[in-house]
Amino acid sequence: MTLAILIPCTSNGRPEWKTITDTYLYNLTLKTFLITYNPTKKNKFYIGYDEDDRIFANRSEQGKIVKFLSVMKNVDVEFISMHGINKGHLTLMWNRLYAKAYNDQFDYFFQCGDDINFKTKGWVDECIKILQSHNNIGLTGPINNNNRILTQSFVSRKHMEIMGYFFPPEIINWCCDDWINEVYKHNYFYPAISQFCSNDGGAERYTINNNPVFKTNLNSYQINTIQLRKSILEYIDRDKNKILTFLASSV
Repeated sequence: MTLAILIPCTSNGRPEWKTITDTYLYNLTLKTFLITYNPTKKNKFYIGYDEDDRIFANRSEQGKIVKFLSVMKNVDVEFISMHGINKGHLTLMWNRLYAKAYNDQFDYFFQCGDDINFKTKGWVDECIKILQSHNNIGLTGPINNNNRILTQSFVSRKHMEIMGYFFPPEIINWCCDDWINEVYKHNYFYPAISQFCSNDGGAERYTINNNPVFKTNLNSYQINTIQLRKSILEYIDRDKNKILTFLASSV
């Protein structure tokens, strides 16, 4: 079994970072992954970056990550430009990384941010076991103090076969986790409740919905949030039908 970890990265909003070894990717995600992963399985990080990112687009800085991971068994990394994707359009970034890993014939995929702190060993094996027990259809992943919603998503190749993407491209960034959680509830939602990870990166580094006035004041925030959640519900209803269509075609 093989695992692709899909991570868009940015140094936006973190002027104190001078090198890639200052970043959350290096100090949180990679370091905690390496003490919790299964070295008997092939693992590969697909790292997305903005073309003009002062750190992640720098080949010399990328080389530090390549060197850091090179001594670990069955861990690889590939940096992929997000050319043509607007900054902050995270769903398109994850979709590009997912498509690349899918075409590279990986079996399982973990979608996450670059600021993840993996808390428990064995999470990869547990997630694979859960999906395999449900014909690889559905959503799983380590929980983050709340087993009712997964903020990081672990899926199989069948997610692509069902949906055609990781996230609907109509969603910009905010509420994409709402979509993937709700689209698989209630019959295909399997949190790995014995496994834990957390987002430890602090304040957001992107603009909500790529709308600079999304939360200018309380009134605009409430109105924009209601409109966004209405759209998300429409995407959920639409895409739940894709699961039924896939299951019917598989009979």
